[in-house]
Amino acid sequence: ELGVLQATVDALAADGIITAFPIQELTLPIALAGTDLIGQAKTGTGKTLGFGIPALQRLIAPTDEGFDEQPDNVRGKPQALVVVPTRELGIQVASDLEKAGRLRGVRVLCVYGGRAYEPQVEALVAGIEVVVGTPGRLIDLARQGHLSLKHVKTLVLDEADEMLPMRF
Repeated sequence: ELGVLQATVDALAADGIITAFPIQELTLPIALAGTDLIGQAKTGTGKTLGFGIPALQRLIAPTDEGFDEQPDNVRGKPQALVVVPTRELGIQVASDLEKAGRLRGVRVLCVYGGRAYEPQVEALVAGIEVVVGTPGRLIDLARQGHLSLKHVKTLVLDEADEMLPMRF
């Protein structure tokens, strides 16, 4: 009843997620309408899906009707960007978004330093709808021309308060 796509509801139900957390009940109607918002809640209260579901819903996924008719400048290009302060948070966020978007074929890539560039670049070339990453690696990939953000419809700064002291 919150306006979430049935494919997302089904993907989450398969993982036992059938009820929205309070933060999701508050944020989903606002974010699904396309309004900017700031959410603050304790760890483990459902923030990731609170911003992740709207991000997934706004993009064109490989299984969406009309995906094959999309111009090449949109198909497989990042349409959502989630900036995180740490690789651990990035891995967790990417995993949650992959699960929620799997029935639509959404491809999620987590990028962070301390691992080879080549697999990340190869994934970007193959096609990605959502990029989750740490600021340093995102900047490096963009400066090298591997990551284009011109089709990003949704930007999330996850744990922005943690990134400010790091000068990101």
